[in-house]
Parts: sequence; structure tokens; C-alpha cells
Amino acid sequence: MGDYLYRCDYCLARFKSEKRFMKHHCKEMDKESTFKSLEGQAAHLFYKAWMKHKHHTTTTYADSFKQSQYFNQFVKFVEFAQKVHLPDPNSFIELMVKHKIDPKFWTHPDAYGKYLEWVTRILPAKKLIEITVNTLYDITDEQEINVRDVFTIVAPNDVIQLLQQRRISPWILLNSKKFAAFFRDNTNSEERVIMESIINPEYWTKRFEAHPDDLKYAKDCVAALEL
Repeated sequence: MGDYLYRCDYCLARFKSEKRFMKHHCKEMDKESTFKSLEGQAAHLFYKAWMKHKHHTTTTYADSFKQSQYFNQFVKFVEFAQKVHLPDPNSFIELMVKHKIDPKFWTHPDAYGKYLEWVTRILPAKKLIEITVNTLYDITDEQEINVRDVFTIVAPNDVIQLLQQRRISPWILLNSKKFAAFFRDNTNSEERVIMESIINPEYWTKRFEAHPDDLKYAKDCVAALEL
């Protein structure tokens, strides 16, 4: 046994020669590398949020996460959230727990569709407005312009995509004169039909009427953003 001078700290495999030890690669090593990455750390945060919503806060430590059967699922969820630009991952996780949807199904179109519908119909107005404002600032910070000028640089297809992803809300758009001008002057008939089908102005007119305090808050935000 004394001839085995080298040992992998991850899987505990032992080696006689340094050359074979240096060539060694194992699943445990890959998992540790993934865990230490930005994606792995984000996955751990989402795992902890999931456990918190399930009221299982004692199993949120790093070792518990790395040993969990859900480790790879949460890494995949991070990739999914980045790909679809998930507007509020914590709300997504909360909804999944509420409907008892297992993490292995979170990236399925049905789960994502349920979330998008929930964002539109159930998420509070202030949260939808917050998501929209953050999105607009992300766009304008990247372009190094003021938020009030956002509709001078975005393309109709970008707006359509942001609407589909629920990253911008009618609470802001339908109360913005600059969006109205953009919709009228910068879109073609096909783009307008798509935007209207996603927004559903009739639904939002009724929602505005039913929630005057939220409508006032939205208009105040639009005024503050000079939109």
C-alpha cells in the first residue's frame, strides 16, 4: 500500500505514479469544478430558494447540494433561465413549489408556459413594473443612452421578444406616449398584429379599470422615466 503515493481528493482513487495521477479525471472532480463556477453558484442559490419554499432549510449547505440528486437539474435550470431570460427566477421557483412540479420538469415548455401565464395574470403590478424598469435599464445601460430614449433604439422584433419573455409589461407600455409613437411609426402591420396578440389590450383596459391605484403607480413610473 505504501507504493500508492498519490490520491484523488474527490473520488479517493490512488495512484503509484505522478503521471497517471495527473491524467486522472473523475465525475466528482467535474462536479466540484461545476459547483465552483458562476453557474454552479447560481444553481446553489436556486436550490436554496427551492428548499426555503419547501420549508427544508436544513439541507441547503454546499455539501448537501453537491450530493443531492437534483444537482444537475439545477445546473440545467440556470442554463435554461439564462437562455429564456427568465424575468424573476425566485417567483418561478415559488410557483413550481406551489403546483408541486419537480425540478426535473422545470425546463419543460408546459412548466414555462404556466409561469408566463402566471406572470401576466397573477404577479402584482409593482413586481411587473419592477421587472420592466430593470429590463429597460439593462438595455439603455448597454447602449449608453437614457431610458427616455429607449424606443429610439429598440427594434420591433426586440420588443416582441421581450413581451414574449414577459420582461416588459403593459403596465408601462400601454401608459407610455413614446411606446404609442413607436408602435404607430416604427412597426409594420404584421408586427403590430403580433404585439397586440401578445399584449391583449382589451384585457389590460379592464385590468387598469379594476386597479386604479396600480394604474396611478404605473403612470407615475412612466412619468419618472420620461416615457
